[in-house]
Amino acid sequence: MFNKDFLINIIKIIILALLQVFVFNHINFLGSYQPYIYIVFVLFYPPSQNKYALLILSFLLGLMIDVFEYTGGIHAFALTFIAFLRNPIIKLLAGKQDYEMEFFSFSSFSFAQWLFYLVILILAHHVVLLLLENFKPSGIGSLMLKALINSGITFVFVFIYKILFKNKVGV
Repeated sequence: MFNKDFLINIIKIIILALLQVFVFNHINFLGSYQPYIYIVFVLFYPPSQNKYALLILSFLLGLMIDVFEYTGGIHAFALTFIAFLRNPIIKLLAGKQDYEMEFFSFSSFSFAQWLFYLVILILAHHVVLLLLENFKPSGIGSLMLKALINSGITFVFVFIYKILFKNKVGV
């Protein structure tokens, strides 16, 4: 598990954590909405790489964000949650079986499949994150609105990332 790809991914999660904490956490739209760009690690992790390494690395990335933000594990949980959902969603969208995932490439996705994949995972991350951050039964409507707005903002940044690095498979 500790091969060259794993070490490169460690460097990537350190860079993404630092970018999130020192750059993207200071970008606020309308006072309380911010992009969570660190989820690109899970979104663009190559499907041919070890899925268990993805879970471990996602947890570590989320934990690094939590350490900097004093948020008690909510980022670690939300990111690990979407890392867990990721392969079943890819299989569903691409119509693949477990044994075929080793040969799957994101380049086989249509534009509509890409949009659905990004929207589902980004929205799932934000809903889980915000539910853990400040769940109040009376405020479920405002929480869902905030999740939708944050997801939209994050989607724009992730889409820009995808356009800028479209020839790359990984993060």
